Amino acid sequence: MPEKILIIQTAFLGDLILSTSFFHAVKMEHKESEIHVLVNLGTESVLDHNPDITQVWCLDKKKIKKNPFFFLKFIQKLRKEKFDKVYSPHFSYRSSLISFFTMAPIRIGYKESGFSFLHTKLVPRPKQGPHEVEKLFSLLFEPYDFPTGRERRPYLYPSEEEESSYFAKRTKLLKNETGYILIAPSSLWETKRMPEEKFVSVITQILRKRNESVILIGSKADLEIQDHIFRMMKTEPLEIKERERLLSLVGQTSLKELMVWIQNATAIISNDSSPIHFASAFNTPTVMIYGATIPEFGYGSLSDKHRIMQVNGLNCRPCGIHGGRICPEGHFRCMLDQNPVRIFEALEEVIKT
Repeated sequence: MPEKILIIQTAFLGDLILSTSFFHAVKMEHKESEIHVLVNLGTESVLDHNPDITQVWCLDKKKIKKNPFFFLKFIQKLRKEKFDKVYSPHFSYRSSLISFFTMAPIRIGYKESGFSFLHTKLVPRPKQGPHEVEKLFSLLFEPYDFPTGRERRPYLYPSEEEESSYFAKRTKLLKNETGYILIAPSSLWETKRMPEEKFVSVITQILRKRNESVILIGSKADLEIQDHIFRMMKTEPLEIKERERLLSLVGQTSLKELMVWIQNATAIISNDSSPIHFASAFNTPTVMIYGATIPEFGYGSLSDKHRIMQVNGLNCRPCGIHGGRICPEGHFRCMLDQNPVRIFEALEEVIKT
């Protein structure tokens, strides 16, 4: 019987994308094993066609919060699988409980996780310093054995269907073949979003000084941000031909379709959010904008060509691991002091190098 391994990663989408390098490493270390992955419902599509994974399990967090009985039933299903080993890269109390109740004889997690005593082996997870992929690899390897190069970057597998959709949409959307630069102006947390007027300034510089089209990306929840940017762009001193190169895919792509758009982009500019990790998977040149959070948390770009934009000298940074809804100091200087000219220069640097 092949060994059965469960990996629990029910965190945000970006965390799941980064964890695919860990899934790959586990599979390479246990080539004959079945690799099962437990994720948060709604994020599972990014794992489609992944050859390292035998089965994906989805946890409906909203449902189990409303009905604890559902959680018990879910655990019973996992227990019936008789897993030999569990890795828990997610460090919530719930993840530790799930790991324990699988009754797997080997359960590996972080010392800092909630209910860490329920694991059979504990590994330290520093809050700052190592990149997130290195924290993940620590569950499997000694530090001197960490994978390097391509194996550090995420593994995503768009299908022929998504690629066909991409080429069809690209033909309709783009009026030239000079390539495109993606702009991801949103984030789940407000203090991780650079103000739209600064994105407008960056976009204007691209349209005036470069030949690529500029395409906004995001979910349907970001349509208000898109509309605000388009309204402000109307007052920018641009020629008609330049204006025509500003486009939007906000709310128009699935996660898997978005993969292909990021894969084929000349470059991407994004706040500290999941598009950065999509870009890392395909080694897309990246300019990453930090506000409330800091690169030392370990969620930075893994693309070979990238630049980090942050306002230094602020004692209030970071104000939280995920940022927050409002600036606790009331000034929001971490984003209001961002320099759009320098962001454009950083873009040119990652494209040229």
